Amino acid sequence: MIDLDITATSISDFGSLVQAHWAPIVLHPISGSYERLVVGCIAANRSGFHIEMANALDRLDCFYGERAQSVRFAVELAGKALELDLVERGLAALLEPKSPLSGVTVVEAREVEGGSLQEIAKDWMSVMSSLYQQGPLSSVVEPPETEVLKSSRNKDRLPQLVLAHIAEKDLSVAQHFSDEIVSGKTGKKRRSAHDLEIDFKGHRLVANFATLNASRIGYAVGNIKQRLFDLGVERKNGLSRGIHREHEVIIQVPRSDDPQITEHQYERLEYEYLGLLDHADKVELRLRQFNTAGQIGEHILEKEAA
Repeated sequence: MIDLDITATSISDFGSLVQAHWAPIVLHPISGSYERLVVGCIAANRSGFHIEMANALDRLDCFYGERAQSVRFAVELAGKALELDLVERGLAALLEPKSPLSGVTVVEAREVEGGSLQEIAKDWMSVMSSLYQQGPLSSVVEPPETEVLKSSRNKDRLPQLVLAHIAEKDLSVAQHFSDEIVSGKTGKKRRSAHDLEIDFKGHRLVANFATLNASRIGYAVGNIKQRLFDLGVERKNGLSRGIHREHEVIIQVPRSDDPQITEHQYERLEYEYLGLLDHADKVELRLRQFNTAGQIGEHILEKEAA
């Protein structure tokens, strides 16, 4: 009799295998070059998803020297952008991927079976990427997709949208966004009343972002005033150190012809905006309004290039 020693997966485990799609995340670190790096792997099905990103990025120093930091930043930013897209679009974000930034692509997805989405992503990364070192599977239980979606909708996505626009144009400017925005962990409670929330600290501009939302206008106005206060303290701290930069709170407001808001709502928005302008003048800060995240991104790029 032949003794079969099945060590990887027992027969009883086959019934618990999950069906999924997987695809690698590929980075072209040099524009126009054939060189490419596998920097992540996505495993997803209609129940959820898992992204496993490269975790041995220190190896990039040998290849790119001073440019390695920019490459690492691009990898981190791409992972967070893809995570947001998966939260919003689910499996469609993998089957019909959108490039999160220039030089990053998600390769055509393939079907696969495995013990879990995390296991699938980790196993394929260990096979495909020299920038990955496999460790034990995480014991952290991820929240169900419905909870992830719900928490995502409660956040102001404007900072991430502005970051995504700028990252497409100039990664060196994108690196001046706060760690919270880059990681997608905005909207968390402050650790203390003395904590400042500053979204962007560039060479010439320091800025906070907020949305003047017609459906939650009371909350939005309070949030913008808090963002003005934080920026005022940051400016004062900078001046005390001899640092002179422009400080702006940049807000997104709907257009007057936006079909999703009523005429009465728009009048209320105009009224509150004028009040916020007056408040900004009193604290000697600049308040700017734009209609889209793309317009805000272009404004920041122009300021930093001046």
